[in-house]
Amino acid sequence: MIVSLLILSSLMRLSVCDELDYDTESYNLTIRMPDAVSEKPDSLLCHAVRIDPRESYIVSYIPHATADVAHHMMVFGCGEIANNEEPYWACSENYKNPETLVCEGGQKQVVFAWALDAPSFQFPKGVGLRVGGTTGINYIIIQLHYKEKFSIGRSDNSGVTLQMTRTRQPKQAGFYVIGTSGYIPPKHLAFPMETACEYANDYPIYPIGYRTHSHNLGVVTSGYRIRGGRWIEVGRMSPQLPETFYNVTNLVEVKPGDVLAARCTMNSMKRDGDTYIGPTNSDEMCNFYVLYYTYWQPNLEAQFCFRDAQTFHWNDYFENIPRTASSLVGIPGAEKVMEMFDMNPGLPEEVEHVQETM
Repeated sequence: MIVSLLILSSLMRLSVCDELDYDTESYNLTIRMPDAVSEKPDSLLCHAVRIDPRESYIVSYIPHATADVAHHMMVFGCGEIANNEEPYWACSENYKNPETLVCEGGQKQVVFAWALDAPSFQFPKGVGLRVGGTTGINYIIIQLHYKEKFSIGRSDNSGVTLQMTRTRQPKQAGFYVIGTSGYIPPKHLAFPMETACEYANDYPIYPIGYRTHSHNLGVVTSGYRIRGGRWIEVGRMSPQLPETFYNVTNLVEVKPGDVLAARCTMNSMKRDGDTYIGPTNSDEMCNFYVLYYTYWQPNLEAQFCFRDAQTFHWNDYFENIPRTASSLVGIPGAEKVMEMFDMNPGLPEEVEHVQETM
């Protein structure tokens, strides 16, 4: 009896899910926060669910969250979780304290990302994100970033539904995350944070979606594939608009030797001091997520390309930089963004260069 109660208690700590039937070929896995309470502004809280050990593919995501409650939600995959003693835990990723990590050892895989009331997302037919099996993903973790401290008696059940299948998909989905470290000086109308990396894998990838992410200073973020000096836009969007995965601007192949590049254009006119890249709402982020598929069948891992915005500048490495890289032109909802930043229509075609502001 005592053993049974211990097992039941462990399952309750790890899982708040419904609509789950592992015996069917296709099934839904709904993961929700178990009445989480944000005890301070900018809380990062995590909840984990152990998944079916058999190989499965995520084919769509249905978020259950609102921007009024959560600044953003990340969904990660882990081999082991950092904390299985509580229904949810503070996961601020302080590597000096292992209990604040998302995954044991710090190794995590990107599974999904949501913010600003973004809608559901479904992969194209024949594409899925592989989990379970030999992938090393044994747990799905939702990480919620709460903007405010909750009032007494308030709790949250935000989460996500993953629609899944055990049928092997011919095309495997993956993520390539491009971003920067560094800071944004104050009183700049259009401060560029730039990054780029050569794609070095042995197999080609085919971007099908992109997502931009910044906090309060991000005006527009753009991403490109560069081949032979020619820039082709993968995506361009304001991170002040719903942070879903949008369809790519152009369908391109990315093969070894190509370069993936991104620029975040920041408006710091209302700031009096430097704003650093960091996790809180008063900090900033500069991220461009590339969602791709590949015919490569071995297991994938999320790939990352990050540069220091104070030392890395496109002008030092590339020519033919697109004049629209910092432009809101053609973006639905641009008027709302310009109003948020008290801007005149459009942005300067030639943005300020970092070195000129130091």
